[in-house]
Amino acid sequence: MPERWSTYARAAGTDLEALFSSHFSGSPRKVRFILGRGFDPRMLTGLALLRRICPSLSIEVVLLTYEEGDQSPSRAYNEAVQKNLEELGRIVPATQLSSRNINMFSAERRRMTSRSAEGQFKTADEFAGITDVIVDVSALPRSVFLPIVAKLLHIIDGQTSPRMNLFVLADENHRIDSLILEEGLDEEADYIHTFRGDAERESAASKPRVWFPLLGENQATQLQRIYDLVRPSEVCPLLPAPSQNPRRGDNLIVEYRGLLFDSLRVDPRNFLYASETNPFEVYRQLVHAIEHYAKSLAPLGGSNAIVSALSSKLLSIGALLAAYELKRVGSRVAIAHIEAHGHRVAVEMEELTRLAKDGVIHGLWLAGECYED
Repeated sequence: MPERWSTYARAAGTDLEALFSSHFSGSPRKVRFILGRGFDPRMLTGLALLRRICPSLSIEVVLLTYEEGDQSPSRAYNEAVQKNLEELGRIVPATQLSSRNINMFSAERRRMTSRSAEGQFKTADEFAGITDVIVDVSALPRSVFLPIVAKLLHIIDGQTSPRMNLFVLADENHRIDSLILEEGLDEEADYIHTFRGDAERESAASKPRVWFPLLGENQATQLQRIYDLVRPSEVCPLLPAPSQNPRRGDNLIVEYRGLLFDSLRVDPRNFLYASETNPFEVYRQLVHAIEHYAKSLAPLGGSNAIVSALSSKLLSIGALLAAYELKRVGSRVAIAHIEAHGHRVAVEMEELTRLAKDGVIHGLWLAGECYED
């Protein structure tokens, strides 16, 4: 399979500032900026950066809101949410701001987050006049931003040239991610909407299942419940390496050694590695590995590939790109996930805000001008 993102555009920190300054200072542009409402102090970092670099740029902001339930532990941080909303009002006027609500539960209290998120944007007509779409995933859960980014890619792929540009931003801070803990996990894992693959088809039940979990800290229960859903024949964990902390990959193996080696009996040769700041490397590693298993297991009818992204949001985008592109060429890859009823911060909010100042904003240019022939 020719790799769509074998060459790619990504930038971080001052390089991202230079990229945005160059890109948005040319011909007139109109931006739709999509972000999530939440207590995370990184919620507005990307938007504030863009406004500072391009003060006269026309920006429409779409604020995605979602309710995790009356008993959600996240409600304890409503004051931080309000501070973020007040700051948002200082960055963009109310006339340039709209909200869209994502339903996390159906009337029967069944999970529908990813289905509701995917339905927020339906056709290219909604983007008439828009030259650039930016999705900031810093304050969004994976069950929201994965189907949204996939849907936007689908819409752009259906456009004729010149297509819209699609950027994804993530304020990456491993320390903060480790301090925001999921609470009230669902009893059972499920598959992200539009990425259910062949895992549930009876006709594919005889195919060996190969599971590719992206490993991150404090996810032992999540991994176990996703395993209970997938029941794989083979497991190929992906570790963030190289990483800022050279021992991070080793620490993850130590954290999950009981599950990986005692329960799942993972062969050490099955481990995959990708830079913790490069989702395109995750994309490449997963595509190659999934194709390798499909070819090797062809005498048995092929394989069922299932990915789960429990690492950083940045690397989760790499898993999405692999599943999206393989799906386009006929290989149905599933993305397994488990949701929580809320989040708890392991430190005081003031400490979280202080740590947020040490983050680095990463920008991924996923579609548009730089990929046109």
